Amino acid sequence: MASKKAKLRRMYDVTSASYDALYEGEQTRKFEVASRLAPLPLKGVVLDAGCGTGLITRRLRGRRRFVVGVDFSEGMLRRARERLGSRDADLVLGDVECLPFRPRSFDLILCLTVLQNCDPLKAVSSLLHALKSRGLLVLSYMKRSRSATSIEATFGVLVVKDADPTDDLLVLNKEATAGKLKWRTGKAVVRMYGVSH
Repeated sequence: MASKKAKLRRMYDVTSASYDALYEGEQTRKFEVASRLAPLPLKGVVLDAGCGTGLITRRLRGRRRFVVGVDFSEGMLRRARERLGSRDADLVLGDVECLPFRPRSFDLILCLTVLQNCDPLKAVSSLLHALKSRGLLVLSYMKRSRSATSIEATFGVLVVKDADPTDDLLVLNKEATAGKLKWRTGKAVVRMYGVSH
């Protein structure tokens, strides 16, 4: 998995220069769909997980929000820094499967079209670990990716099907996921206040 991730990281570093031209419309549409289905809080600490070039991070910024963007590609983060400057947002190099944040740090976590690039259940577990106890996790995943099967098997009726032409959507809080998310080994279970191993 490490070599696959290293290749993927290099690919995103290289394509970061053309990412906006290729995907800005699609990512903006997914953000708007997510915002309609799960009204995003107007204040608090927000994480844009897999922030890429900062397209959505820019939209999340606000006077009563503090926004953090995390991505595993240095090239993508470089583009995000150019777009955002240093106002109202911090950018962090990190992997959604093992976020570099303290437990219960964020009121809202938005993760759009990232799960196909990682172990989806490990990523969801990591995201929930960083979410405050009354926080909201909004994520989308590609319908035709290998991650779709494990997400749908784990979360079933919580999945919003056909929310977008390419992605399905999942809106979670810790209470809704208690007891649903288990590692393949069965050793990690989501609890009310995070992940226990």
